[in-house]
Amino acid sequence: MATNELRARDSDRSDTCGLLDTALADGQLTAGEHEQRTAAAMRAKSFGELDALIEDLQIPGELASTPVVVGRRRAPRWRVTVGVVVAALAFGAVGGFSSRGDDSPGPRSVQPDTTTAAGIARFVEAYRAEFGDTVADEFSFYPDHASFDRYDPGTGVRTSYNFRDGAFDEWTTSTSRDADERTVDVAKIDLAALAGLLAGAPRTLNAQGGAVSHISVEYETSGHADAEPIVQVFVDNAAKSDRGWFDLAFDGEPLDVRPID
Repeated sequence: MATNELRARDSDRSDTCGLLDTALADGQLTAGEHEQRTAAAMRAKSFGELDALIEDLQIPGELASTPVVVGRRRAPRWRVTVGVVVAALAFGAVGGFSSRGDDSPGPRSVQPDTTTAAGIARFVEAYRAEFGDTVADEFSFYPDHASFDRYDPGTGVRTSYNFRDGAFDEWTTSTSRDADERTVDVAKIDLAALAGLLAGAPRTLNAQGGAVSHISVEYETSGHADAEPIVQVFVDNAAKSDRGWFDLAFDGEPLDVRPID
């Protein structure tokens, strides 16, 4: 039987979705293309159908061993940068941009999982379309929503927003804000580097069976003038009784790791 006629498994569909998530995050696919192809991948019955969805994509080296790629008998055409691979291996795993380990096919929610790199990428697109920029005082990303604070220097008012089901909603305003507080630009995060680190986060933090609970993007609280914005990734263990976390620079460089004891 030809490879493209082989029946696809749930894990093959999941692998394909991971490749599509990667392509979205590194700019090979638009959000619309990603959504259409992901829906088709979840319905695919054969390797041939899955192959048609990724045949025009560049495949990262660390994903080239998945059955859906190996079955194509095609060598990978490029490899991720050394910096991304080294950073990801430092956390014990290199993974795709797939969501939270669920291999079951089915319709995807309108709300992307914003604790994944692909979900953050879609959020950034929506944020830019809504506000015309990609900055805020801080961002927090959860599986089913994102929250952030924006400051208007003209009115001196800081507004807190939620992003849920593709919509932005104000929920509180305040005039209390430090004059020297700096904004962070979420579009400057290297999502290609972040993807692998998120995939390996539970194992890195001794939280096998756990998942990323939330991601925070803000400036370090050290108070130093040369402080840099950081990404903090928090992971709960399977029982949600303990939590570990690590800090990253926007380029994916590990800064601090606090695993569960």
